[in-house]
Amino acid sequence: MRYIILDTSFLMALAELRFLSLSDLTRFYPNARLITTRSVIKELESFLRGKRRVSANVALQVIERHGVLVEEGYGGEADEDLIALAKELGGVVATFDLELKERLLSEGIPVIYLRAGKKLVLDDPLRLSKES
Repeated sequence: MRYIILDTSFLMALAELRFLSLSDLTRFYPNARLITTRSVIKELESFLRGKRRVSANVALQVIERHGVLVEEGYGGEADEDLIALAKELGGVVATFDLELKERLLSEGIPVIYLRAGKKLVLDDPLRLSKES
């Protein structure tokens, strides 16, 4: 089974970008299971008391409504947890965090991100290295 691991930045963008939806991810892997970590949930909950509370609330509702699996064994620092989970599952990470994206790619982990502010793309460093 293929896993798409959702980062805080991606989940928050679901509320902030009208054109973006979870179904956009399924075009990359139609039968993938959506998953996130307990640390991402903690980050979203920390936003509930600030300026981005509406986006955080929507993100938490999306997780619940769409049956996104929450991996409980990862309750530390979100970026580290996402990297570890992606390695464990062989998953793809959906993120809009540029620093995290670069770290993931440098570790050979595929990333789904927003290019030019409007189009979701998949970078798979393993596939690219095989084509060279």
